[in-house]
Amino acid sequence: MAGNNTSSGPPRRILALVTTGGFTHAAPVLEVCRVLAHRGHTIEFATCAGQEGWVKDFPFVSRVHSFGEGPTEAECEAHYRRMLKHNPEEGIGSIMQSKYLWDSGWPDVYTRLKALCSDKTTRPDYIVADFFVDAAALDMQVEFRVPCAVMYPQMPFLMAPSPYIPGQPGFQVEMTALTSEHASLWARFRNEMVLLWALPHIIPWMRWRTAMRRKLGVKHKVPAGPKPSYLVLVNSFFGLEIPKDLPPLIAAVGPVLSDEYPPLGETYSRFLNSHTRTIYIALGTHVILPEGDLFKLLSGLILALDAGFIDAVIWSVSKTPRKEFNTAQTLHRANGDVIRVGDLMEGKHPDFMFPVFAPQRSILDHPSTALYLTHGGGSSAQEALFHGVRVLTLGIFFDQLSNSAKLRMAGVGMSLDKFKYSAEEVCTKVGDLVQDTTGHIARNVERMRRIARVASRRKELAADLIEEVMYDTELRFDEDGKELLPMHLQTADARMSAFRAKNWDLCTAAVGIAVVPFVVLWYSRRAWTDGTLGRVGTYAWRSLTSRLAA
Repeated sequence: MAGNNTSSGPPRRILALVTTGGFTHAAPVLEVCRVLAHRGHTIEFATCAGQEGWVKDFPFVSRVHSFGEGPTEAECEAHYRRMLKHNPEEGIGSIMQSKYLWDSGWPDVYTRLKALCSDKTTRPDYIVADFFVDAAALDMQVEFRVPCAVMYPQMPFLMAPSPYIPGQPGFQVEMTALTSEHASLWARFRNEMVLLWALPHIIPWMRWRTAMRRKLGVKHKVPAGPKPSYLVLVNSFFGLEIPKDLPPLIAAVGPVLSDEYPPLGETYSRFLNSHTRTIYIALGTHVILPEGDLFKLLSGLILALDAGFIDAVIWSVSKTPRKEFNTAQTLHRANGDVIRVGDLMEGKHPDFMFPVFAPQRSILDHPSTALYLTHGGGSSAQEALFHGVRVLTLGIFFDQLSNSAKLRMAGVGMSLDKFKYSAEEVCTKVGDLVQDTTGHIARNVERMRRIARVASRRKELAADLIEEVMYDTELRFDEDGKELLPMHLQTADARMSAFRAKNWDLCTAAVGIAVVPFVVLWYSRRAWTDGTLGRVGTYAWRSLTSRLAA
């Protein structure tokens, strides 16, 4: 009789934890939980008050836990305006206020998670957390032995370092030095020194965080180190990420995308079918460009239209960034037509659409979409690669800047510098990308599309690893809570001192064994030369004969 290999273990309660950062932080966590739900596990979701609606497209979520309110709309807007002005070359001092803002929610999340974990009837068997709320989740691992997985949008900083990757992911200032392979010595040095230059800002933040934790009686440190003691899931893939060796508890499982997405609908289908070279623009829900930058982009698009590089524009702009457009401004076409910005935004031009929301993935999947102008966020970069669309990026901060560089390295796009670009540059790069005179861009776009499609199946791997760690944790401890065996995915060096793990003790012993004979030989020769050896011998002989005579 054939055996049944479909069931890996008993069903468990799994908590998806996402607080701040927006829905793009929740989507990959919930998609992985969708796989776990299909395997029979019970999925619950914890988030800030007002964000409970995020689960409307995830009917498998059995319960929603509402925590305290997150940052206000005004605080979030102030944060994004700070990020727009931030120049990475000037250090992180000007944006540390945002770090304090996000971390200030820890007391509420910690208190509410602790209440859930203290009650055996509500304690989850596993927590899958967004990286913005990793500290509170890991506290539960320390205090209640609830294992955790933390989802990152790119390779995590201060983990799995590689000597040929200068600096920390998301904190490099030289985007030409994502690896040491072709980078100059100065570029590599600048990337490596970023965190050192940031210490005057990081140390006060560490003291502030420690004081905040001690107020709630938390004395242990948040688990950290180059090799984690918990599962780290990276919502990206090699091809976009720089390839490097990873320990078993860190896995690239992206792009984590939904198998289904909203269809085009009649309006978008009619618009795209009536054009052949549409540029789609989406700069993220929270990116707020000032009026001058918006006008430069619009002017560049008009130049590209007049040059014949594109024949239509779909620009998705949410409510807050929409307010920055000066609707009274006018744009001049090469044929003499004068277009008012307000008319474009009101849908009065046949070649422009300015929706508040657009079915992004369906637009990217349409053959008339020739180019995607994006801020380079993780989700946007992955969707562009998955649907095979060349990109022009306008990165604003952190992973957007590094993603822009990675997309250039992959040969699928070009980028604009948020401080230096011009309307003419927008037009020129749109033309270069769309015309693709050598055919190399199209070839790389198809290459990355195929890779991304294969990699997108790895959300099953994410679910596999979660189950592995969960079942391992359950049975590694006896009834008294004593650990019987170490984590099966944790490498032994993570539990050893560096002196032993790197074999420095073995090297020290080997050097000693090799050096001692030479030291003895050298001392003996010197003693013979200066008569010391003779005097010692004479003294020893006299001592021996005197004892024999006695």
